[in-house]
Amino acid sequence: MVTSRHLLIFLSGLLAATLAGCGRRESAVVAAGESNILHLGNSTEPSDPDPQTVTGRPEADVIRALLEGLVTADPVTGEPRPGQATSWDVSADGRVYTFHLRADARWSNGDPVTAADFVGSWRRMLTPSLGAEYAYNLFIVEGSQAYREGRVADFGQTGFQALDEHTVQVILMHPTPYFLNLLLHYSWWPVHLPTVEKFGGLERRGTKWTRPENYVGNGPFVLSEWRPNQYIAVKRSPTYWGHAEVRLDEVRFYATDSNDAEERMFRTAQLHVTRAAVLHPVCRGPDLVGRSGVSGGKRFGADRDPLPVLRQRPHHLRGLTGNVAQASRDRCAAL
Repeated sequence: MVTSRHLLIFLSGLLAATLAGCGRRESAVVAAGESNILHLGNSTEPSDPDPQTVTGRPEADVIRALLEGLVTADPVTGEPRPGQATSWDVSADGRVYTFHLRADARWSNGDPVTAADFVGSWRRMLTPSLGAEYAYNLFIVEGSQAYREGRVADFGQTGFQALDEHTVQVILMHPTPYFLNLLLHYSWWPVHLPTVEKFGGLERRGTKWTRPENYVGNGPFVLSEWRPNQYIAVKRSPTYWGHAEVRLDEVRFYATDSNDAEERMFRTAQLHVTRAAVLHPVCRGPDLVGRSGVSGGKRFGADRDPLPVLRQRPHHLRGLTGNVAQASRDRCAAL
């Protein structure tokens, strides 16, 4: 349910971005009000949107738009809440988690999301030949480290089980109260196994399955365009279970070669969101930007993931860059 607090967070972040725009002509930020596109600075060029082979933050933000795990982060508190799973049960000893998947969860090609997708993806993550750097994130599960190290050959002996098409069971080595928070990391998220298999196999890195024309995800957006060293574009997915709550039509992740270059884009209102520090105190915006996790002159969302906000915010950009934003740009331009 959308609350006034949700709206305040979104408006404060957007206002912080538009306040930093220092040009007089119509910018990408202003034009986005008509096109319903969010322009987001993403620092360096992402290497690949494969959640099981990458480790970088630029990749992570793109992956968060394209894929979703069993749980997702609340846009306000950051705490786990239902994602691809509608609910879960925990055993009395705190070791066994049983997740119940959404009946309407779909991949972007229309295939249903199943328990086998999750279990098969975790198996891929732990396959020694893939060499996934974040495989250790899964070692909290019974038998997972032994499988990764080759001491156990049968994946069925691990704590990952598909009880039926819509029920996933995970058995931990020991009680872990923060286990649901661990699931917020993309290393736990599924990939569309038939697509990965089709384009080079499950044990290979850097194959063509992550190209825009081939990518199949289960998140709120689909990969539509990738211009190397320029930007990656994702568009709203019609198959996502919560598509009615996703009001942005498109998000563009811009690659820049330096913080200075990204800051310039932010100051000239080419970006709504940036990782670069905004150094000028006037262009930085008022104290209210602190409500969206901004501190020390950093941009909206610097210390929190912006995409849960994008997924859940039932508002679009049209009409949110009005006279106040224009006056702020004029003020910056006069400095």
